[in-house]
Amino acid sequence: MATLTRSIIIDAPVDTVFDFALDINQLWKAKDVALTEVDIEPGGVGTSARLNSHLLGFHLEGGVEYTEVVPGQLIVAQAHWFMEKPTWRFTFEPADGRTKVTAEGEWDMKVPVVGKPIEKMMVKEHEPFLEEMLANLKAQVEAKNAA
Repeated sequence: MATLTRSIIIDAPVDTVFDFALDINQLWKAKDVALTEVDIEPGGVGTSARLNSHLLGFHLEGGVEYTEVVPGQLIVAQAHWFMEKPTWRFTFEPADGRTKVTAEGEWDMKVPVVGKPIEKMMVKEHEPFLEEMLANLKAQVEAKNAA
């Protein structure tokens, strides 16, 4: 099992940040990733979207679904792309009137011999994506909060 963890401080209260992240369109906003077939469910559990991107000229399609939601505290999302199926945990904690968001992606490839190296490669490959995702969340929430 391999994990990727990043945190960011957002200048807004926990409830504001959490509500924004609960909208799959906002949390999963990233360069070169388009969301389609978005289904927002009340309370968050079951909220899902198709993820579309391309790599080396090939169209890639996957999905993401919120599988667990604890209001104001936690969003767990299961993603699936090609042969990878990371689980993402987003936690929200108060931090002196602001919010600390911690995101953790976890890969568990049950493939003998090559599974562990692939997991490590997936972590490395997703570092820029996760950092961009959190930076986008911060920019969007802080812009909305300032308005």
